[in-house]
Amino acid sequence: MKRIFAAAGLFATLLASPVFGQQKPVFDAVSIKPSAVDARGGGFNLSPGRLNAKNRSLKDLVAFAYNLHDYQLSGGLGWTDTERYEIIATFPADTTNDQRAPMMQALLADRFSLVFHREPKEISGFALVVGKNGPKLHAAEATEPGMMLGHNRTSGLRTLTGSRAKVADLASMLATLLDRPVQDQTSIDGIWDFQMEWTPDSASEGPSRPGVEKQEVVADAQTGPSIFTALQESLGLKLESRKVPVEAIVIDRSEKPSGN
Repeated sequence: MKRIFAAAGLFATLLASPVFGQQKPVFDAVSIKPSAVDARGGGFNLSPGRLNAKNRSLKDLVAFAYNLHDYQLSGGLGWTDTERYEIIATFPADTTNDQRAPMMQALLADRFSLVFHREPKEISGFALVVGKNGPKLHAAEATEPGMMLGHNRTSGLRTLTGSRAKVADLASMLATLLDRPVQDQTSIDGIWDFQMEWTPDSASEGPSRPGVEKQEVVADAQTGPSIFTALQESLGLKLESRKVPVEAIVIDRSEKPSGN
């Protein structure tokens, strides 16, 4: 009898829940196939109504689905790093990024049997602070917001251009470039235009988000400042090493997906 009452009580609780009966959004159609053994490169290509994940591991997919940096993800068996997949998913063309994220999360739970838990941890990172001579940011004049990475074709130096960007956006980009958490502690509000360039360094710069491939150092790049020096000289900001708290996801269980 206890079991019957317990089940009835649980059912009543579910009925009272505001989300009871609501299904999580899912993709209209999904194809998952192992990548070719000799596949190179890869990433996430998005177009209206279509997502194409090329040569991505399960950990890449989890990071993409939950908007994580690499350092926020751990656990899982060895294959979650080494096995690569090609995924094509379709959805309504007017789907927003916020609406698509739970679709990706549902895919991982359904096709990869993903189970995880969240836990806070502290890792080595940086605080973004104002330099001793103050910031060198320019009031925004650009009409469209954006953050663009590139290379100066003349010097070979790597460039970062921000348009109508917040300092918090800059901190997030630096975290991606350095593969370490970066906390914005400048207390600078507003939107700004800025540009900086530096000598690319494969030892300190790497991918931190899925689909962001590690940039190779340009062989004929002219000697220029490091990313740390460029930040101070061009923007009047600096990075200070410190332990930074982050929320991490730990993969508890997963399975290789079945065929389509």
